[in-house]
Amino acid sequence: MIAKGIVALALAATTGMAAPSPSPSPAQIAPPVLPPLKVIVRVKATTPCTQMAVHANAAILLAIRNDATLQQTIARLRAVRLSDGNVLHREQGLTSLFNIAGRLLRNARDADRETGKVLNFAKSVKDPKEKADLVAFVHALGGAVGRQRKVARDLDGFVTTLNAYDMMRVNNTEAGMQHYTTGYYSVPSIPDPTEIQTAPAPDRDWVAMYSGRYPAYWNGQESPSEQTGLSDTQLAHRAASDFQRRLLAIAGDESSAAQPILRAAEHC
Repeated sequence: MIAKGIVALALAATTGMAAPSPSPSPAQIAPPVLPPLKVIVRVKATTPCTQMAVHANAAILLAIRNDATLQQTIARLRAVRLSDGNVLHREQGLTSLFNIAGRLLRNARDADRETGKVLNFAKSVKDPKEKADLVAFVHALGGAVGRQRKVARDLDGFVTTLNAYDMMRVNNTEAGMQHYTTGYYSVPSIPDPTEIQTAPAPDRDWVAMYSGRYPAYWNGQESPSEQTGLSDTQLAHRAASDFQRRLLAIAGDESSAAQPILRAAEHC
């Protein structure tokens, strides 16, 4: 269910985070240098080669654009104010995150289309080395784009879940209207506590109100914030940390795509 999925996402930052062991000195271990993903500068002046370069460059630029958008996503998740009691802040924050997720998904879709065209070109290539390089490029860049898409979908799920619970929240006005028009505090879709199961169905009297137990949501479920004990703003921060950790794998895939496409361009 969506709520459980986003709780898992939000809690991901807390899993497997034991106290770090002393880090080795820079003299002992040098950080790996990943070759950067960059566009093809020149190819032979033939129509097939030119078309291949156009589609490969388009896919590369879309992936790089998504990298920048991912940085914006992380910064935005760390800056949003979703739990300060200001409805405008919450609405603006969720809307901006929703729009960012949409951009990531659109770029990923377009990148898939472009890499698909490169793969089609590879099928017509006679040179086995060039063909292998093109296929390696498509698979590696496709991996990076797939990870970017996963971030976008998780972000969209985060926003969708919070919006859904906002819409399902039982407020005092709705509860009051229910009471004054029917005499009951009832939420038909929510199963009542054990002690009031004998009340008439489907509109059972929420006598639990007298003990201070009100239904928080019309679907009878706890929100991600209630399940985790964290505010929605804190959940956004956890999501930002989770997305930050995913960047290294994306960079690794892009690095794996960098050399094959340059070699393929030399063959072309």
